[in-house]
Amino acid sequence: MANGCQDNVTQGVAGRVLWIEGNQMPTIVDENNPGQTRQRSEPTGVEREVYFYELTPMDQATGNGVFFSDVQTKLVEKVKTDEEGNFAVSLPVGKYSVFVKEEQGLFANSMDGQGNINPVEVNKDEITPIKLEVNYKAAY
Repeated sequence: MANGCQDNVTQGVAGRVLWIEGNQMPTIVDENNPGQTRQRSEPTGVEREVYFYELTPMDQATGNGVFFSDVQTKLVEKVKTDEEGNFAVSLPVGKYSVFVKEEQGLFANSMDGQGNINPVEVNKDEITPIKLEVNYKAAY
């Protein structure tokens, strides 16, 4: 497993895992003070393991909503974030599916137009920035 915040990553992926929960509607009415609104909770960085599989189409994993298991493609790398959710990982040029490990399974909440789960692309001598929002306990 790779180190979460490698300063020496020159090609791969770097980003942050953010936890989002609760009511995320633009205006939230405060039930304790009618007529008053309160701010929605801010996303916070969290410690998690981030898994990078070869690009994974939906038919190559068992899905239950935003949670996946039995991923049939090859696990290329996994990395642990720091306490603020930051990570960086060296990866070969290619396309990958990114998952965040949760108790319920591997979390991924996006797809591309071809049915690939949470894709990210690594180009030669580049670091691809990503933000992974773990939001299955949020309401929009």
